[in-house]
Amino acid sequence: MSTLAVGSILSAFTPAVITMAALVIGAYLLTVFEHCLAWGSLRQARAAFVAPLADVVALLRQADTPPEHPDGFLFRSAPIVALATVGLAALVIPVGRGATGLDSSIGLFYFIVLLSPFVIAMMNAGWSSNSKVGLFGTFRAAAHLISYEVPLGFAAIGAPMAAQSLAIGRIVEAQSSLWFGVWQPLGVVIYLIASFFVCFRHPFDAPQASSELEGGIFAEYTGPRLLIFTFALKAIFLVLMAMAVALFFGGWQGPVLPGPVWFALKTFLLAMVVIALSRFVPRLRSDQMLTLSWKALVPASLLNIVVVGVLTILIYGVK
Repeated sequence: MSTLAVGSILSAFTPAVITMAALVIGAYLLTVFEHCLAWGSLRQARAAFVAPLADVVALLRQADTPPEHPDGFLFRSAPIVALATVGLAALVIPVGRGATGLDSSIGLFYFIVLLSPFVIAMMNAGWSSNSKVGLFGTFRAAAHLISYEVPLGFAAIGAPMAAQSLAIGRIVEAQSSLWFGVWQPLGVVIYLIASFFVCFRHPFDAPQASSELEGGIFAEYTGPRLLIFTFALKAIFLVLMAMAVALFFGGWQGPVLPGPVWFALKTFLLAMVVIALSRFVPRLRSDQMLTLSWKALVPASLLNIVVVGVLTILIYGVK
């Protein structure tokens, strides 16, 4: 193999490796923050830096015991599909000017489309396990995920409408004078609520909560496969928060510090704020979550599109 071919392969895989490394570090820090919130005292908070590593070691040492008579291919491939989807979605998010793994003119469309394989991976996990708990969890998770992808997509539309581009880099650059989140607060709120549900985070974690369906779609997963799913859910949450920063909070733009530093700070600050606020909300029932989506978030997201369209004309004029 020629040196040119080797260089081409390395240049193709380097962004993917960097992206996955960043997601691993981000998921670790996010877990540390969650442990600090749960434990409270400073003395216990120090142990929070070790607790995620202990959880990883415990799951890696745990026996990988599949259920009886599963759909082998779907059961084994579901964690890999979920993880691959997260990595591919993260590639399109620019962390700095020109610093993106995949610079696409339809970056936001690409990102939203990639959420569908993630949903399919969740459904395959429960469907293929050949258990009633997994099956019921699949139907519940499918209904909820589909319900919340609709307002998530509608809420994200406001940013490209204002920037008149689907390229995420162009959307960030269009916020040089004013963040879109300042005059699109409804879109920000809808996007963040829908993001919590896509990631099965409290208070929208009923489809996989241990107290609801004994883990739901993940009930039959143990060991490394459960570790992959756990990491994928934390990583997709970080990716959604990073996309929120790019769409509504100016992306990498900020004074003094380099762009990637600003982007990381905004992403983690947003993630920490919404996680802390969610602690004060009780877990919603299945019917309450569907009602919230179809009767509140979807109409509100459609209203947001109309309002953003009018404000875009008033602020930026007709081009």
